[in-house]
Amino acid sequence: MAFDGNFVHALTDELSILEKGKINKIQQMDDTSLILKIRSQRANHNLLISAHPMYARFHLTHQKYEFPFDPPMFLRVARKHIEGGIIKSIRQIGNDRRVEFHIQSRNEIGDDVGRILILEIMGRHSNIIITDEQYNILEGIKHLTPNNNARTIMPGFAYKAPPTAEKLNPRTEEIEKLPSRIDFNSGKVSRQILAAVEGFSPLFVREIEYNAGHFNIRNIVPAVRETLAKAGEIRPSLYDGGASETFYHTPLGHLGEPSETFGTLSELADHYYHNRYQTALIKQKANDYLNVISREYERTERKIEKLKGDLGEAAEKDVHQKYGELLTAYMHQVQPHQDSVTVLDYYTGEEATIPLEPDISPSDNAQKYYSRYNKLKKRESEAAKQLDQARMDMEYFSNLLHQMEEITTEEEVGEIREELYEQGIIKARRSSGKKKKNRQIQLHQFRTTNGLDVLVGKNNKQNDYLTSRKAQNNHLWFHTKDIPGSHVVLTHPPGQIEEQDILEAAMLASYFSKAKESESVPVDFTEIRHVHKISGAKPGFVTYTDQQTVFVTPDGKKVDSMAVK
Repeated sequence: MAFDGNFVHALTDELSILEKGKINKIQQMDDTSLILKIRSQRANHNLLISAHPMYARFHLTHQKYEFPFDPPMFLRVARKHIEGGIIKSIRQIGNDRRVEFHIQSRNEIGDDVGRILILEIMGRHSNIIITDEQYNILEGIKHLTPNNNARTIMPGFAYKAPPTAEKLNPRTEEIEKLPSRIDFNSGKVSRQILAAVEGFSPLFVREIEYNAGHFNIRNIVPAVRETLAKAGEIRPSLYDGGASETFYHTPLGHLGEPSETFGTLSELADHYYHNRYQTALIKQKANDYLNVISREYERTERKIEKLKGDLGEAAEKDVHQKYGELLTAYMHQVQPHQDSVTVLDYYTGEEATIPLEPDISPSDNAQKYYSRYNKLKKRESEAAKQLDQARMDMEYFSNLLHQMEEITTEEEVGEIREELYEQGIIKARRSSGKKKKNRQIQLHQFRTTNGLDVLVGKNNKQNDYLTSRKAQNNHLWFHTKDIPGSHVVLTHPPGQIEEQDILEAAMLASYFSKAKESESVPVDFTEIRHVHKISGAKPGFVTYTDQQTVFVTPDGKKVDSMAVK
């Protein structure tokens, strides 16, 4: 992405439609992000501003967000000082990623007062700050205390700009000084430009270099000016880089043709950030449960190692049984107070030396060996049972860890939470007194090239519902062979199924599995009639027979094309 100073410059111009608009309502959806509902030019606008460490931004949005019931402190201060105010101006500071909204508001006694809403879009150091006209801080969405910080963001302190190196504003005559800031003999000119010029991103510097061909003392300033002039053509552009996407407010020659263009910069930013932000928010909510599952996985792993040690010790039980039998057979040869006795082992035909406790009788020594044998035998039997259960638990928690990686909706977080509660892994939340509605399980739907529906469960609740209740006996069931993954069902009318349908459904099973990044993944498939829930087993566990196996390679683009929106 490139939410740099140039993008901010273009976006600030676009948002000039909000000037003279009234801030009717302010809502806060998380610790770092707000929605300002603004009435301007006979239309309603939702302005999203965010100091998220990864997705800091500001733009108009048409997306729907949830808001917590209790307003946080920053929201209370914002409502007090700027809700109901009129936006007088929106201006960028230099060519930096800092923007000020100057707002005319009213205080408690109805007098006109000036307020400034400051946005600092600086990655993990991003912030949203409200000050008065003299730049005295009223509140910041992130507090910086005087200790160990270059500046203080707390109510009552004077606002100071972020401490940054002195850079040249490329939109003024200052840019003429650029050659004197560059050491052309040391190389890495692009990095030197980034360090010397305000608001440039690596993406934009690559575009300058693309236009210049090769930097030298004569062409560097003309190249900057030429590229800035071209960037004045606003055409919001999204570039699909395969594993990653990037965007800019104008087409970039070194990236070729955009994969998609948008009508406004806000539409572009809304499209780019919304799903990423929602996914990050969901991952954050799921993180507590991920920690619980990881802890249980590690605890089970330690338990398995201990049980293996117990079984190793229990393997000595047969020696204790033999010593007891030999002592009983050769009792007459044992003298009082001996610490050992050597007798003929009639099992092997060789001599065997048996350790004894000299303070007890030969008969008690024999009984002690029998007692040890019986204890170890019982211990072995119990350890073997516990080891089988622990291995099943290990597989269960491994599946859950995989499912946590695939979470994309809040409903899926809720389903995982319910399952952990039902399994006794976490405690139930305190009841709010409201009767909970039955959660409707939503499966993920895809369609093969031939038009057959494929249903995918992404967690154990969805898997159980799909396999045990939703699917019919003649439907085909798919699962990666010996690899954690989703249950996948290919629904089809009798006789209307082809090999391509099977391969595409198998590909979905491989994609929604732990082998997502692998090639030639083995996938078993069989009819639902041959899939059975294991009695008393953890959620998601089944057995199946009469299966066939195909080998497929996961294909993300194919998955996207098959998805039913």
